[in-house]
Amino acid sequence: MDPKKLAMILGIAILLPLFVGLFVDAIYSSPDYDDFCSGQRFFPTNVKPIEECNFDYGPDYQSCLEENGNPILETNDQGCNEFKECDFCNNEYQDAKEKYNRNLFFIIAPIGLILVILGLYFKTDYMGAGLMFAGLIVLFYGTIRAFSDLSKIWRALVILVELIIIMWIGYKKIEK
Repeated sequence: MDPKKLAMILGIAILLPLFVGLFVDAIYSSPDYDDFCSGQRFFPTNVKPIEECNFDYGPDYQSCLEENGNPILETNDQGCNEFKECDFCNNEYQDAKEKYNRNLFFIIAPIGLILVILGLYFKTDYMGAGLMFAGLIVLFYGTIRAFSDLSKIWRALVILVELIIIMWIGYKKIEK
């Protein structure tokens, strides 16, 4: 293959997904941890050595941990940590991030499929190949963002559906 054409394919395949990712991030920003947990410290810093303190924080502390909360500790008059309250800001942040990743998938995956389709219909082969590679990378990026929030069966189903769509698109255009 001509090195100039290969360079164009690689350029499009690398730069176009970067553009899509940066553009989507510019108009739809991800949740920021500090918006949910603004500078809170869960463990005080100036405490006595561990050996000198009794670490029985009580049932509220254990309940906080069981409910996936973050126990907020404060230093008492003796210089030891004691349980103050339970904070669930991290749970709220994780819920917002899960929703963001799901929405991002539904925004980015169709863009990736559109790029693949455009690549199939592009008159210049090497430009079309670049668009197709870029579309696959964008689709991969959107899928990976949503993966951590999906169960194992949903992960497999999403990949299967994407594979079927890509194969169907390729068969309809490339084989005809």
